[in-house]
Amino acid sequence: MRIATLQSFNTGLNGILDNQSSVNKTQQQVSSGRRVLTPADDPIAATKILQLQQDQALRDQYDRNMTAADNRLKLEDATLGSITDNLTRLKELTVKAGGGTLTITDRQAIAAEVYQIQEGLVDLFNTRDANGEYVFAGFKGGNAPFVKNDSGRYDYKGDEGQRFLTIGASTNVATGDNGKNLFVDVEAAKNTFTTELNPLNKGTMRVSPGFVVDEEKYSEFYPDDLIITFNPESAVTPSGPNYTVRRASDNRVVEGMNNMAYSPGSDVVVAGISITLNSDPEPGDEVLMKSSPKQSITDTIFRLTAGLNTLDDNVVDSETLDILIEDTLTNLAFAQASISEIRSQVGARLNVVENTRNLSADVGLVNKEVLSKLSDVDFAEAVSRLSLQSFLLEAAQQSYTTISRLSLFNQL
Repeated sequence: MRIATLQSFNTGLNGILDNQSSVNKTQQQVSSGRRVLTPADDPIAATKILQLQQDQALRDQYDRNMTAADNRLKLEDATLGSITDNLTRLKELTVKAGGGTLTITDRQAIAAEVYQIQEGLVDLFNTRDANGEYVFAGFKGGNAPFVKNDSGRYDYKGDEGQRFLTIGASTNVATGDNGKNLFVDVEAAKNTFTTELNPLNKGTMRVSPGFVVDEEKYSEFYPDDLIITFNPESAVTPSGPNYTVRRASDNRVVEGMNNMAYSPGSDVVVAGISITLNSDPEPGDEVLMKSSPKQSITDTIFRLTAGLNTLDDNVVDSETLDILIEDTLTNLAFAQASISEIRSQVGARLNVVENTRNLSADVGLVNKEVLSKLSDVDFAEAVSRLSLQSFLLEAAQQSYTTISRLSLFNQL
């Protein structure tokens, strides 16, 4: 059998190249620490490695979500704890203000501290997280949820949304509670009302929070609302500022409340409630008195402050003050109970986050072990194989050199 010189050279060269390729591949495995360098090395293992890597990337995102949820929930819990402490202090001051020996001057001194506590509570209601978003604003995290209006009351400007974060393949956790549910929709001691100005008013009128001065009359009127409308001055003789009180349900004038003379600081007593109007309204301006079975924490404090500052040392005002003190204590107790319930829910969510984190860590550890077995190189085996392949490469090179000299012309 004759072997052509070119064939002999090609065979030797191919052997060298094959051995060189094997050495290079093993060197890459040793240097990178990875057994599967390309899908062609082990298609089944490569597929499983990709799945495990994708699962780990998703698990990393879940871990980041768990950290964010944990931080936000802990901030909420700490804030609610501080709010509860402030409410406890308010209850102490309310009890103190109900002392029968106190004068209006004494009560005004207490009202000053109550006002400061209110401002501190509003700061807590407007707490922001590390990202600068308001914790109790619902989905409107970019805007302060509690804003003071022209009458001195605080309006809730957030929404009723509740944010959730995905912390597992099938696990979502709420990362906050909206301020309306927590601080606004609080059960009231009795059916009550709120006062507010029509936003379309043109005058500079202000309105007090008002008080229930006759519970029986107000119970008969409830749940209807009242609207105070200021009429043109020519509606009365002699002409001057005047107003009319109507029922909101059917717009009927309340008996005896048509074209009533108005002067700044005058009291409006109707349907068992009393409010005080101040400043200069324009014809067409309106005051709304809305009935409600609930009362926000800020309205409870606002009404308490107004009562301590204005209710005088006489029999009528003393009776109104007694009602106010009793209702305030009950409202504050309801507020604390509501916050306590939410805090228990926050604690449960923190437990869910912690349990999910522990489970994720265990699963992640197993995945890393499987991934290591599939992708990591066995260095002892790889180094031994590299030594063998290097030896074979040297042998191939030496044999090629020897065979390439086997020519008749070398013997002549």
